[in-house]
Amino acid sequence: MFLQIASYYMQGLVASLITVLLIGGLWTFWRARRHLDKTVKERQAFLYDVLMMSLMTAPILSFAFVAIILMLKA
Repeated sequence: MFLQIASYYMQGLVASLITVLLIGGLWTFWRARRHLDKTVKERQAFLYDVLMMSLMTAPILSFAFVAIILMLKA
């Protein structure tokens, strides 16, 4: 039972990491394309913010993906 729950959590974690990295990459590309950050310091601050938001969001979002995976398996 534990291995099955851990397997679902790992699947949810992988799905959330892919989602977070995709959204973060698209957001970074959009800001770079629009030239919203003028200085190097602003660009570095933005990249740091994206990294921190990704690290904080991925584990929390994985539980939502676990719930979706469990609903689809049932």
